[in-house]
Amino acid sequence: MNRLSALVFTLTFIFLSGNAWADELAEVKKTGSGGEIEELKARIEALEKKAQDTEVVDELGHKLHPIHSIYGLKINGGVTVTAQGVNRIKGAHTRGAAAISADLALESQVGKDGRAVVVLDFQNGAGLRNLPAFFTSPNGNPTGPNNDIESFNNDGVHVAQAYYEHSFAPSLVMSVGQLDITGYFDANAFANNERKQFLANTFVNNPAIEFGGSGNFYGPGVRVTYWPVEKIDITLGAFEGNGDYVDAFDNPFLMGELNFKLEPMGKTGNYRVYYWNRQGRTQNDLVNTANPGDTGLIKAENKGFGVSIDQKVTETVGVWFRAGEQRKQVARFDRHLSLGASINGAAFGRHDDAIGLGVGTSYIGKVYKDYKKSQAANFKGSAETYMEAYYSFAVGEAAENSGFHITPDIQYVTNPGGDSNAGNLFIYGVRLQAFF
Repeated sequence: MNRLSALVFTLTFIFLSGNAWADELAEVKKTGSGGEIEELKARIEALEKKAQDTEVVDELGHKLHPIHSIYGLKINGGVTVTAQGVNRIKGAHTRGAAAISADLALESQVGKDGRAVVVLDFQNGAGLRNLPAFFTSPNGNPTGPNNDIESFNNDGVHVAQAYYEHSFAPSLVMSVGQLDITGYFDANAFANNERKQFLANTFVNNPAIEFGGSGNFYGPGVRVTYWPVEKIDITLGAFEGNGDYVDAFDNPFLMGELNFKLEPMGKTGNYRVYYWNRQGRTQNDLVNTANPGDTGLIKAENKGFGVSIDQKVTETVGVWFRAGEQRKQVARFDRHLSLGASINGAAFGRHDDAIGLGVGTSYIGKVYKDYKKSQAANFKGSAETYMEAYYSFAVGEAAENSGFHITPDIQYVTNPGGDSNAGNLFIYGVRLQAFF
């Protein structure tokens, strides 16, 4: 009976499709050759518009990888596999380690001017262990070798983001819900994405920002972006400091950013300046402050400012720069500087490949340096310097934000955690990235 039903359905579909095609062909013949051309042009324009409507953009309108649409629900995601090793460390038994993560974003239109977004995240594998301690921000974010490692490490699926976004006008957008704070602030075209650019934490976001939210910077809050003119955008955000929805208004994280979109010599660039303020932290975060023995730092204010610049120099070469400062009374390091370059593979006939080079330095704060000396008389404080280079190889027809990419990566760290006695580290690895 099932086979008979399937056969009847198939014949009916063919019959109806044939009638529809015949009617359409008859209509084309009536219009003549000129009408046929106009109709074809109209169809092409409709297809182009449909393709544009299914492009993914981030919160500030930057294009991401392609998106699929099912009955109005837009879906996109990716799978990331990383494997890293480290040179032999004196007095420690350290081997290589692997990790895997996956993200899935679901988006649906809400009315004419709104959209609802849910982002699911999976991550398993703790990455390299038994390394000398890196600098750590008061919120627990380290300047470690793999920013793709989340604070959770299990086989469960986590709701990373869930929010509603509304466009009040073409120049005014607001998002509210559980947000990724780093998705709205401190962006950079060449150093801001661990899935296709640098792996080290220090080159993905400014480590001299005590971001609010959870250990992965997810948490409840609201952000507003306003474009007073085409070349300037202003973003303001207020978030729950700890990301746990408990005492949500007691320790807020506030941030504001001004972005100038300039085109010196006809080459695009973004010049971002920002200020942030955090009113406190949890008891568990005390261990990551400048003096873990000072309980007053639980309620201490931390604040700072910074810049993030990306500028194309030629059609294939871009440069980037970051700088930031925070309170040395609260944080282990009070200043950070990093810069680098990005080279598009078109320079050597590989249009979808990319090379990235970066160097960054985090300067130890005086309070933390004094604390470390009080714990170990032979402690020698110094700046932590990080260097990284990667080559992103696009497999087959993969474009920058689609398909499959293989990325060998090397990192070199001097004075990890600001300790000149810790030695230097050479970290090597590879990232496999599939966008879907």
